[in-house]
Amino acid sequence: MKNIFSGLRKPGGSSSRKGPDQQFGTGLWRHNRDRFIRAVDRYYTTCVAIHELPAEGQSPSADANMIIDGTQHLNDLVPAVDEITAWLHTHHPLSGQVVPGHTRHAIGDTPELLTRASSKVAEAVLAASMARTEIIAGRPISPSVKATERFISDAAQLLDRVQGNLVRAGGAHLSNGPDGAPES
Repeated sequence: MKNIFSGLRKPGGSSSRKGPDQQFGTGLWRHNRDRFIRAVDRYYTTCVAIHELPAEGQSPSADANMIIDGTQHLNDLVPAVDEITAWLHTHHPLSGQVVPGHTRHAIGDTPELLTRASSKVAEAVLAASMARTEIIAGRPISPSVKATERFISDAAQLLDRVQGNLVRAGGAHLSNGPDGAPES
């Protein structure tokens, strides 16, 4: 009978699966990935709160559903961020937060673009939070809907730019683009 704990990582040993430290490192690339994932998680949490606002038996408005649909768009970006940061860790490993000159020359403004993409998702969280407040106050939320869509779109465009940087840095490409569509 197989030991149920046999797949767990043992001190001094290795597991058959790569953990986050091995896949993304512990430096800047992991920090960028984790920051993006946390922002997506906050957006999801905010959308759950929006979804729970209508009275029992009622469904969220069309505008509220558009904000809630943003979770799917953000979920489509997560694999791209995983691939980007895993590639960066494999080809330009960093243990800290400082990008050395030779790496900077190779990858260009990739660190800043990753940070900005995370910030755009955080801005989408703020816009969704504002929509939640507006729903509670009985005000229209269409400006917040437009803002969340714009911020999510901006994050996807920034990740597209990162992908372009990585192609120039050594031929890296994502199996799926940040918008979730297969690359050709």
